[in-house]
Amino acid sequence: MENVYLSDVEPHSAAPIDGAADLRARILLHVLFCDTLLIGDSQSLNNRYFRTLVTDHQVNVQADAHVEGPGLRDLAPLLTEGHIRVALRTGSTFHDIRNAHAAKNVDNVPSPAYVDELQAMTSGRVLPYDGAVVSAAFKSGVLERIERALEHARGEARPTLRAALEWGRGQEPLEYKAIRDWLSEHRTGRPHASADVVLALQSIDQWAGESYRQALPRALGAAVAGPRDEADLIPTARRQPLLERTGLAPALLDGLLLSLLPVDVLLDAVAQHARNALLGELARMRRGQRPDAAVLGAATEEFSAWMAAACRRVFRDRGGRAWAHLQGEDRLMRFGLEEDPAEGRLGAGLEVAHSSGGRTGALSFHVLSSAAGGPGAAGTGPAGVPRPRRPHQDLDPLHRLVTL
Repeated sequence: MENVYLSDVEPHSAAPIDGAADLRARILLHVLFCDTLLIGDSQSLNNRYFRTLVTDHQVNVQADAHVEGPGLRDLAPLLTEGHIRVALRTGSTFHDIRNAHAAKNVDNVPSPAYVDELQAMTSGRVLPYDGAVVSAAFKSGVLERIERALEHARGEARPTLRAALEWGRGQEPLEYKAIRDWLSEHRTGRPHASADVVLALQSIDQWAGESYRQALPRALGAAVAGPRDEADLIPTARRQPLLERTGLAPALLDGLLLSLLPVDVLLDAVAQHARNALLGELARMRRGQRPDAAVLGAATEEFSAWMAAACRRVFRDRGGRAWAHLQGEDRLMRFGLEEDPAEGRLGAGLEVAHSSGGRTGALSFHVLSSAAGGPGAAGTGPAGVPRPRRPHQDLDPLHRLVTL
């Protein structure tokens, strides 16, 4: 059994959420491709779109006016049956966390009635974690990134990074909101700052977000699902194909279908032998072991065909947008497994080839094996300098990546 942490549910995620339907499609995609999907306790409380998906409390009708009927609010069984588990800090209850957030004026704090429902849905199925360990991991992650950048900083960026480092070291605990407040005060105090200072502040904000997204899953030994921020997971010049399947039915990656798929069909899907065989091989690959290519290819073909047939059966009876969409569907899905012999890294991915009709909005799903340490390791460039990341607003949240 392998846990995968979904970073999208965070209010300050690198992958913006465009309504409840968008989040539902991402959640269902990852439930299909992992044993257990994890979300943090704060996120289960404060994400209004997540609340919309699991309960009728505080449904934001205006924000999700395009949603077809109440069916979107049917994901509670994924919590009650343990397909989605909330990581809950040891020694706290959901009400404790909610009340602490309310006292700090955290955004989107839910009503006590929602907290009661969440507590009932997750009873006996939360994943406990040590909040102090995660807090320490977050702090060290931020400070280490700043320290590495300081070794190579030039110009006015250097005193800015130094001030951030000294301030951060004195914070106990160091909280994400406190960092955002410090950055805001720093920007306000220097409205005409140089480009070096502006870029340094943007980098600190980015590193805080990265550390926040990684602290909890690292403490739990979980993989992380988030937006893919590299065009090529394995450089083309070093890429060695190990397996390729084309012409697959694309329902697994269809955001519209996943946003409307009834939860009972999803529960049937996760019980399929082909799906579980596929997950087993992907989990081996994520941990650096070579998967069985024959099993991987056959399982992918069988599971994609099962999912396509299930969607056509369900939506034929229901009609509506999903059935009209299926009637015009002419895209196909590709699955590939590749290796980078130079780094001993494996990558696998499911992608949809867009038709000449120009449809957009298809999801993609990629898995990357763990990297060796040292220069060039995940998250760093040469000499251990934090690797430049694309700006958050440039990331496509539909292009998914799962890594350890």
